[in-house]
Parts: sequence; C-alpha cells; structure tokens
Amino acid sequence: MKAPSRYPISVSLLHWLLAIALIGNLVIGWLLDDREGLLALHKSIGIAILALALIRLTNRLRVRDQLPPSVNKTGTAAYFIEGMVHRLLYVLMLAAPLLGWLKTNAAGHPASFFELFTLPTLLSRNRELSHWFGELHAMAAYGLAALVGLHLLGALAHRLLKGQNIVPRIVPLPRRPLPKARRLAD
Repeated sequence: MKAPSRYPISVSLLHWLLAIALIGNLVIGWLLDDREGLLALHKSIGIAILALALIRLTNRLRVRDQLPPSVNKTGTAAYFIEGMVHRLLYVLMLAAPLLGWLKTNAAGHPASFFELFTLPTLLSRNRELSHWFGELHAMAAYGLAALVGLHLLGALAHRLLKGQNIVPRIVPLPRRPLPKARRLAD
C-alpha cells in the first residue's frame, strides 16, 4: 500500500484553524499593554486554542495511520529537528492557554469564553501565584512564537534549498488533477 502524500482533511483544517488562532492571539497578547480592552478577547481565543489543541491531538492520534511520512530522511538532523519542533508545538499549544487560565484564576478572575460560559476556577486568589503564572504564560507564548517561526522557516527551507513545495500536503483543498499534457509527460 502506498503511503499517503497529503494529510487528512481533519488534520489540515485543525492545523490552519490553530495557526490563525495562535498567530492572532500572539499579536493580541503583544498589544495588551496598550489596549486592556483586548484582554477578554485574548482569554476567549486562548480557551478556543486549548480546545482546538486537545481536539487536534486526539484527532492526530485517531488518524495516525493516514499521515504522510516525513519528507526528511529518517535519522538526519532535519528529521530530529522536525520531530522536536512538532512535539514542542503541541506542548506549548496546551501549556500557554493552561498557564493563562491559572494566571487569570490566581488574579481572582474567571476565565470566560466570549461571556458564553466560564471555565471552572482552578485556584483561589493569590497575587504571587498570578505573577508567576503570568511570567510562565509569557515565556510559553514567546516559545510558541519562536516555534511557529521555525515551523515556517522549515517549510521555506524545503522550498528554497531542496526545491520541495511541502505546503500542498497540509492545505485542506482537494488535489487538482494535472493537465492532460503533464500527465502524459509524467
């Protein structure tokens, strides 16, 4: 049986939804010092990121037999780096919103999702803990931003250095058939 060349649609859709939410929330997070009015939006998107990351992880385990193999040769530094970046992305996609939730609770506030529902309170008010969870949340967010940048650089390096356009593997669009002239030449 031939290995798949593209990711399943569920993996692709969750990848791009999380990418948009993560990048948007990182930008909003950086703007918080100047615009406190964005805090409720930042928290709500963070809750969505936590839910989407859990769904994505569960889905990835569910469809693991349908995932295309790495384009990097097994045992190479590129293969190792790819695996580490992906694992750390998952860890930080879960850790950053969890730390934000803990920081919010320790500050004495509930974590609300667009005022539709509130997450359970995990900690009672504790100013010192709120400060530390805030610091850890910020570190996780900066780490996440760096990993997203590495992820993008990896795709760019494949394109520019190896001539491999790997982006279509994760795009959630149906594969277009090759024009008839190209099919004959292949």
